[in-house]
Amino acid sequence: MAFNAGSLALYNSCPYGTAGKTINFYGYATADDAATVLTAGYFNEARAKLKVNDSIDAMCVADGTGDRLGLKVTAVPASGNVTVAVNTDASGA
Repeated sequence: MAFNAGSLALYNSCPYGTAGKTINFYGYATADDAATVLTAGYFNEARAKLKVNDSIDAMCVADGTGDRLGLKVTAVPASGNVTVAVNTDASGA
C-alpha cells in the first residue's frame, strides 16, 4: 500500500520556547506494516504538514495484527525523503 494523507490526523499542537515554535502530534492508521511506514520517503506527501520533532502515533496493521509505533519526524528536507524513526529515546528517564 502507500501513505494515505487522509489518515494522518493532527490532534494536538503544543507551543514551546519563543517565536511561536510548536510541536505537532498526529495520529495515523494504515494497513501497511511497520517496516513500510518506517521507510524513508513514506511520508513525503505530508511534507507541507510535518516538521522535525513532530510526533506520530501510528497504528500499523499487517495481516490484521496491529503494531503501534511512536514515531518522531527526523528530517523534512525541501527535496529528498521525509524520514521518521521509532522514538525510543528516554533521556533522563
